[in-house]
Amino acid sequence: MNIAIRLSNWLDHLDPYWYSRLMSLKIAYITIIVFIANMLLSPPLAPLIMLLSAAGVLIIEMPSINDFDKKDNLYLAYIIIICLTVGLFSSYVYLKGWFIVVASGWCYILYNMLKKKPELFPIVGIILMLGIMSLEGYNSGNFFDILNRLLFILEFALIVFWAHKFFPNIYHKIWIAAVAHNLSTLGKMLNEISIEQATTVLKHNWSARNVSTLLKRKTYYFESIQLTNLLGEYYFYITDLIVNKTTPSPELSLIANDLELLASAIRQKSHYSAQFNSYHNHPDLATHNELFPQLYQHWNKICAY
Repeated sequence: MNIAIRLSNWLDHLDPYWYSRLMSLKIAYITIIVFIANMLLSPPLAPLIMLLSAAGVLIIEMPSINDFDKKDNLYLAYIIIICLTVGLFSSYVYLKGWFIVVASGWCYILYNMLKKKPELFPIVGIILMLGIMSLEGYNSGNFFDILNRLLFILEFALIVFWAHKFFPNIYHKIWIAAVAHNLSTLGKMLNEISIEQATTVLKHNWSARNVSTLLKRKTYYFESIQLTNLLGEYYFYITDLIVNKTTPSPELSLIANDLELLASAIRQKSHYSAQFNSYHNHPDLATHNELFPQLYQHWNKICAY
């Protein structure tokens, strides 16, 4: 049991928001699917075909792509662009001078296509790298050989796309991790009576808010949005308490203790059952008395689904 806990803590340290674990699970799942497809279809240059079709799944899991329609559209756009790239590079590979011109021109076109979305610029480098890799192995420059390769890429891309669509929705793990870290860091700010962790809190809150649109809408989407918004209010409230230094340390510790208890319940994915008594000893705690019950009530509603 201790080994499992240590492993979990180690993974949480390396991957606080669960993004890497999500991508690892999805990569393993897609890998199994494409290996089965390869066994049945036997394409030429199988490793390359599988790589070109599956690489798009990694691209659409970037944190900035936080909508299911965007993910689907981006994958389809990636396949179209990678097919055009492979077709162009394969056609001009033996014309050294022209190949450099074509590759440079294609790079310029891709960057111009994405100039309104600079967060997608890294995709251009990935596509160009994959385009260069596609030239490895047998490459005759023959039109029908190129067409055959592109058709296999499209065939595998269709398989990968539907595999991606049927992958279980586990984005709630990212949201839960971000919210739990948010609460714990707010508590740490209160215990240390310092705003040094303020930027980290904003990062946690952004991560939770960013992934909210990927949660199961019919279950706890609304409650998660409300809870994330309340955490934003808590950030400003706690920052104000610390900066103005009007609240005694014992009262700040009471707030920190409540937040850590809720963070623990969220990590364990359990109902928050701790007894909460409003604190009337200091006027600065009135906001906590108002916000905290809303926080754990939203969490308890999420647990009920």
